[in-house]
Amino acid sequence: MGGPPPSSPLPLSPQPAPGKPKVLGLPLWGWLGIGLVAVVGIGAVIVTSGDDDDKGTTPGNQTTVVVSTQPQDTAAPDETTAPDITEPESTEPESTEPEETVTTEPSSGGEVAGAPDGTRGTRDAPVAAGEIADIGGGWRLQVLGVTPDAAALVAAENEFNDPPPAGSTFTLVSVAMGYFGLEDPKAAYEPSVSALGGSSVELESGCGSIPDELIVFNDLFAGGVLVGNLCFVTTPADAAGLQLYATGDFFSSDDAVFLAVGQPAAATPMAGLRGPQDGADSTPARLQPTPLNTAADVGDGWSVTVSSGARDITDSVMAETSFNEPPPEGFRFIGVDVIYSFDGSGSDSAFTVTTYAVADSNVQLSSDCGVISSPIDSFVDVFAGGSVAGTMCFVVPSDGGTLTLYSRAGFDAGPVMFGTV
Repeated sequence: MGGPPPSSPLPLSPQPAPGKPKVLGLPLWGWLGIGLVAVVGIGAVIVTSGDDDDKGTTPGNQTTVVVSTQPQDTAAPDETTAPDITEPESTEPESTEPEETVTTEPSSGGEVAGAPDGTRGTRDAPVAAGEIADIGGGWRLQVLGVTPDAAALVAAENEFNDPPPAGSTFTLVSVAMGYFGLEDPKAAYEPSVSALGGSSVELESGCGSIPDELIVFNDLFAGGVLVGNLCFVTTPADAAGLQLYATGDFFSSDDAVFLAVGQPAAATPMAGLRGPQDGADSTPARLQPTPLNTAADVGDGWSVTVSSGARDITDSVMAETSFNEPPPEGFRFIGVDVIYSFDGSGSDSAFTVTTYAVADSNVQLSSDCGVISSPIDSFVDVFAGGSVAGTMCFVVPSDGGTLTLYSRAGFDAGPVMFGTV
């Protein structure tokens, strides 16, 4: 799989050329500036004392208007007398009234049919645990449960995790997050989700690696739902009044939505929607993707071709090395052959191109298959006319439905959909 494009170097600030001669301690441009001021002053005298025949024929007339510290009205082309520079017609700008500006709230783009209803809670009346909150921008959030003292679980997840500070512990909050807006795909890190305890101060969320973490770096298409844990550093004083507060639309003026943290009697995650949804931005391209063996421009001089249909490579992945883990229950490893071709200037690496996959769950599929045979070399330099090819692997539900790849290169390019059948 490709990765995000490397960041471009920042432009260097202009630097003066070395070895410029100086006169009496000033560089030549300094003396030139002094000379220019003198010329401007002489031009001003000419304008105020010259006769009508001189008006409009010397560049000095224009210069005095520009350098004047008072606003000036320039004479019309057919005037025959010079304006009185010492007594300008007006010392105020043409208009002192500010232009009227119209501010509009950015639209969330609406939501797809079948989106679950959600409520909006305040700090005094938060959304109850187990209920679905509408946090804006097409996003829904639901508290499914809580593990108040999860320090032992976090420690067991990774031996390199640091313990909580003295007097504190780690609290795991299980949540479901869904996206039902029309503007898709969306990254799950776009919503802001924080926690608040008894101190009325935002709680720290740095717990290290945690079990069943909510994968916020996944893309969600309209109808996609993620389930996982969030972790916060808490004290005993935080436990009783622990709340989440979240907003799904960065540009919205709406206040954050508050959710109570607790263990509901029935914790059923919100239901997602399967397959491309009517009205969503990505749906036309998902329904009519670029066909097999057809190259498509994905930006920054790169084009992508899917050169083989999707196939089950679970057995070959497991045979590749004994260190590979099998896919989770109900999943399989699916392989697709891909060609990255470059026709830009200079050279680039295939690391610039990112290719992901989505199926009927409307959630970006994992590519963590372990070591596979013949992967794409994403780090080799590719010059104009060159290409690299290899196999990509995705972890796909056995009943995942139609697999679609989507690729892009650069930050400004939109995703291009590719069929795999």
